[in-house]
Amino acid sequence: MTDAMDAILDEQQALLRDSAARLCAEVGGPGRARALRYAEEDMDHDAWRRICGTGWPSILIPEESGGLGLGLFDLSLVLEESGKQLLMVPLLQACVAALALARSGDRATLADVLAGTRLAVPVLADEENGYNAGATHPVAIKDGAGYRLDGTVRFVPFALSADTFLVAARVGGGELLLAAVARNREGLRVKTAANVDGSTSSDLFFDHVAVQGAKVLAHGETARERVAMMQSVLVLGTSAELVGLADAALDMTLEYLKFRKQFGKPLGSFQALQHRAVNGYIDIELNRSLVYRVFSAWDAGQRHPAMVSALKARTSRSALEVTRAALQMHGAIGYTDEHDIGLYYKRAVVLAALYGNDNNHASRFSRLTLNEAGPNA
Repeated sequence: MTDAMDAILDEQQALLRDSAARLCAEVGGPGRARALRYAEEDMDHDAWRRICGTGWPSILIPEESGGLGLGLFDLSLVLEESGKQLLMVPLLQACVAALALARSGDRATLADVLAGTRLAVPVLADEENGYNAGATHPVAIKDGAGYRLDGTVRFVPFALSADTFLVAARVGGGELLLAAVARNREGLRVKTAANVDGSTSSDLFFDHVAVQGAKVLAHGETARERVAMMQSVLVLGTSAELVGLADAALDMTLEYLKFRKQFGKPLGSFQALQHRAVNGYIDIELNRSLVYRVFSAWDAGQRHPAMVSALKARTSRSALEVTRAALQMHGAIGYTDEHDIGLYYKRAVVLAALYGNDNNHASRFSRLTLNEAGPNA
């Protein structure tokens, strides 16, 4: 991070960023990510226990509700460090779930999530953005005092380890409801597949899954706003992780260019490689500036969805370009599975697609800005 970026942070934020950098380096890194690729779990449980001990899952929760009372900007600092170390933990998903639970008044579940004894993850089908072809929310049919859910939601991260799912479903008339569904509910099936980076993605199948009325967290317009908020924060947080991993990949590449010699000279002495490295550095710093601006605006109540998509489109595209260039600047060794630089590229491939890739969000940004400008603009 540059001195200019440091000047933006206040003392508390600088301390948070530094402590996040230390802990993430202790529990993560390429070696740990490589070891987890062949594990049967979908997350690093040891790292997650350490992270829960810091209270980071409660960053977005007000102090009166047992949280740290910080903002999305503060969370971005932690997520960037997490991205640098390739951590396979559901910090972003847990923070989003905790925020939804806090606003819904489910104190018991919230307390378990913040303590790390329960993992809750969002299960949201993004019908608007269209990155998941044919994505629709499950259907909720009234059943006495509760509901029954039917349908499928695809590509849910960390579902294998989750205890509770926060599911968005459609009721009659097209309204939304948001419900907490326990993993062990009859009729709920989870099918999990491996991603290219060793993480997992799951499809959830709901077959007449009963939801008690007390487990409905929101419905109607409140549910619509809450689901939109959850989707936006998931997209924003993933963007911060992408900036972090791109930064780490470039740092690794710069070190390689300094010591690796060709034709009797360090690779870093060749102007063509210098230009590629500088282009990557500029891209990362521009993305970090955009992250800071968008996250600060969000905390200030300026929550335009076009800003969210602009950020994800740019960080997704940039992370893929930077990590791909990093592979190429390493030469043939960069393409081997044994070299760590490939881990960053593979993670970039997964995160760039998660919650919508660059093309999806660029199209969404265009739709939102053109509609706002109007036909005569």
